[in-house]
Amino acid sequence: MPQYSYYDIDTILAEEELVPCTTLLQCRHLAHLDPDYLTHSAVQPQDDEQHDYSADAAGKRQRGGTSAKKASSSSKRSRAGSGVARHLPESSRIKMPLWSVDKWSHLGFVRLGLPRHFGRGARERLQADPSVADLRSKNERFYLSGHLLIDLIERSASAKKRGSKSSSGRRSSAGGQLDAATAALLRDSLALRRTLVTTYAGERLRRTLDWTLSSIDDDVSAFTDRLTTLEMQLFRRGAAAAAAHAAWKVGGSRRIAVSGMALRSAAMGQRAAMLAAAGGGGGGGQTTAEEREEERARAVTPDGTGFGGRGGSKRMRVA
Repeated sequence: MPQYSYYDIDTILAEEELVPCTTLLQCRHLAHLDPDYLTHSAVQPQDDEQHDYSADAAGKRQRGGTSAKKASSSSKRSRAGSGVARHLPESSRIKMPLWSVDKWSHLGFVRLGLPRHFGRGARERLQADPSVADLRSKNERFYLSGHLLIDLIERSASAKKRGSKSSSGRRSSAGGQLDAATAALLRDSLALRRTLVTTYAGERLRRTLDWTLSSIDDDVSAFTDRLTTLEMQLFRRGAAAAAAHAAWKVGGSRRIAVSGMALRSAAMGQRAAMLAAAGGGGGGGQTTAEEREEERARAVTPDGTGFGGRGGSKRMRVA
């Protein structure tokens, strides 16, 4: 499980991603989660089991006490007056934020799904040409939301697997269908993970780096408007590095001259070679030795002093 700070703003905003869910049981007093519950309530009958608990509680609080018959009649009148179904039926398709559906998915109350921009069709379009996709219009934190959704699907599948191992008895046909649906959702989540990695680290990354290095002082809003928050952070850092490099080039630098010590050493080497050649031609061994001693006396150390021959080191004038 990825570790994020509880107060991380990017994670909080990424968890606002609406996830399509299917209820696996009837949820009482949660009909408002379905945007069309007012329309569906006109055709959904209220059975005796779906009674109004608030009306029962109000009947019990009446002074002097009322009979169960009066409380039941009052609850029936309240249901008839409201005319609105306040229970979310089983197999209802709703959309809930990622942060709110975490516990429900672990308890098996809902079956998760993938949003449309994470579905198979969207993944195929991203694999075909990811550089032109406008991911920011779908979700500003496209990669982080996808990563959190994949992690939630894997954790809920693991919880369901542990629950199936601990449970005993025969498995119903509905349970088999749920297992098949969970396996299909896991396969889609793995495919989504590969798509997210290849989309971020593929052609879009190369295009982003190319724009950061070649768009100094240019208007690149047409390109950056399609980038997600993560890609914009990368773009700003690359643009800052490119601007710093350009400023360094404009400031320039002095010509790096050859060290004087290296020049003198090369000259001494050439002179020694010439003297050795002259001595080998019959110029006399004594003269050659004296000249070598003189060259040794002229050698200059890094601190500006010479070796000085037999008399020890002495200060030499540096040319």
